[in-house]
Amino acid sequence: MGWIWHLCLMNMKRRKIRTFLTVLGVMIGVISVVALLAVGIGVKNEMIDSAVASGSVNQITIYSETGSKHKDRMITDRTISTLTDLANVDGCYPLYEVPVSMKYGEYEYFGNLVGVPGNELDGWSLAYGENSNSSHGTPELISGGSVGKMFFNQKTFDSYEKREKKSIASLVGKRFDTTVGWSGESDRIFKLKLAGVLSDGDTDNSSDNASADTSYDSAVQDEESDESLDISDSYSEKSQTIYCDMDSLKSLLRKVSADGKLYGQPVDGNGNSYREFVYTSAVVIVDDINNVDAMVKKLQDMGYQTENSKEYLDTIQKYLKMIQLLLGGIGMIALIVAVIGISNTMTTSVFDRVNEIGILKVLGCDIDELRLLFLMEAAVIGLVGGVLGVLSSYGVRIVVNKAAVSMFNLAKGTQIAMIPWWLALAGVLGSVILGVAAGYFPARWASKLRPIDAVTRR
Repeated sequence: MGWIWHLCLMNMKRRKIRTFLTVLGVMIGVISVVALLAVGIGVKNEMIDSAVASGSVNQITIYSETGSKHKDRMITDRTISTLTDLANVDGCYPLYEVPVSMKYGEYEYFGNLVGVPGNELDGWSLAYGENSNSSHGTPELISGGSVGKMFFNQKTFDSYEKREKKSIASLVGKRFDTTVGWSGESDRIFKLKLAGVLSDGDTDNSSDNASADTSYDSAVQDEESDESLDISDSYSEKSQTIYCDMDSLKSLLRKVSADGKLYGQPVDGNGNSYREFVYTSAVVIVDDINNVDAMVKKLQDMGYQTENSKEYLDTIQKYLKMIQLLLGGIGMIALIVAVIGISNTMTTSVFDRVNEIGILKVLGCDIDELRLLFLMEAAVIGLVGGVLGVLSSYGVRIVVNKAAVSMFNLAKGTQIAMIPWWLALAGVLGSVILGVAAGYFPARWASKLRPIDAVTRR
């Protein structure tokens, strides 16, 4: 076995340029496959992690029936209690949406103000400001990070972010002139304070007051020094919504209610309000992402209209798998070219060494040993090319990640290209196996060559 290794390495050293070019071809092929698959894997994981971190994947939104025909489908406090007791449900909280118009200077916002129970709202993570809502008082607002894009100048139609080059965080502590209802429904103006801005990540039960206060102080310093705050391009279900404490919102609605009827509350056939407060919707939090589909079906069987981002995420994953296959196929083209290069190198090597093959056979070299000699050369070329290709792919990954963060304004540390251990191992083993496959026929031909033909080069 030792002499086989010796001849294998000696032959590769003797034809250095040919060996180098063949190894280079394999390396480029491996880089193509590994790097392209790494991008597909990285994008897929980044999207899944982002969705899971936002908490929306295991959350199901159900909507209340507002007509009098299906009272059992109206979402009340009793409904929330019933849903919370269901199996595989970690929690449930109601939402109440009220159309409002808000004005700050020359900018106006037309959308919904969403009431959230105070104990739930207190657990949401803030990037700026602090959550200091007090029940039954004047509502203090908590906005999503992209709400600044929803405040428009009615003359130029430019958003606050676009024109001022600042995010909504620069308005933390400011008060908005707010009217409840659609245009013309109410003329009473409330001055509501923006208390904080939600972080882009997880908004449930991960509040960090120390970091929030630090971020808020930084925001104030940036504003005072006339420096623009970073504008967030991230999007989530909460990023373009304004929230407040549920009890504070009810208190506000009582101030604008007519005939004792709270704004937006459904009425029965006689025009009377129901005894229980009817919420617009509710969020059901499932204990595990694998139980989401079953819970959606159960809620639909109960008569509720549901909305959940898992179906969207599943669709995205299917498309991403197709993209991964496409990227892998493109990379395989380069690897196939490299395999052809190995086959060409080994075939040329056999023809160049016909006399050597004849002498080895005359000296009693076994057919299997001769075949192993050439297969080993092909395997070594594949191994070296595979290892160098995988190592180079890690360098390509670093460059791609840095370029993606810079070009697309992504968060620092975002992994657009990711090389898991199994991909690196598959890259090396795949190149060795393909190298051996490419060298099989030249090795087979060399082992079947008759000594007399080899010596006389016939």
